Amino acid sequence: MKVRCAGARLKEGGGAPLLERASALGADVVLMDADKVCGVDHLLSAAFHARRAFERGTASCNTLGMEVILYASGERQITKAKRKMGLGPGTERVALVLLDEEGDMDRLIKAMGLERDDALLACTRAKGEAFGISPRELETVGEGRLQDLVLEKVAFVDLLKR
Repeated sequence: MKVRCAGARLKEGGGAPLLERASALGADVVLMDADKVCGVDHLLSAAFHARRAFERGTASCNTLGMEVILYASGERQITKAKRKMGLGPGTERVALVLLDEEGDMDRLIKAMGLERDDALLACTRAKGEAFGISPRELETVGEGRLQDLVLEKVAFVDLLKR
């Protein structure tokens, strides 16, 4: 499965109307709060782990999209994952993960009324902290390894689910 990722700015509306627009378009797309995403690899890793969980019959969620959010959050519980990574009324920056092999990311972004800005996916210390990386963890490995800490938490979901 080919997975594509993008960042985008929400022009108007907020998270709930955006989810409704995505659903109406019928695209197999996952939408998350870009303020908690630490790089494209974060999203790709979550999609990889989610797909593997479905293939192995170990998925915790009913849909691949929700399983992607679960892994991207680094959490074990779906409720916590949605609260952490999901879109809210004040969401202005969105991370998109397109799971549809035939889909066109730019066309989807335009149809959803978004403005593409992949720079929103960059990994920053503030995003790491919002994701749940502690200052002590950063001190231990160094800020240059922040994305590695996030990827470790994504992979660790497999163990948490047991």
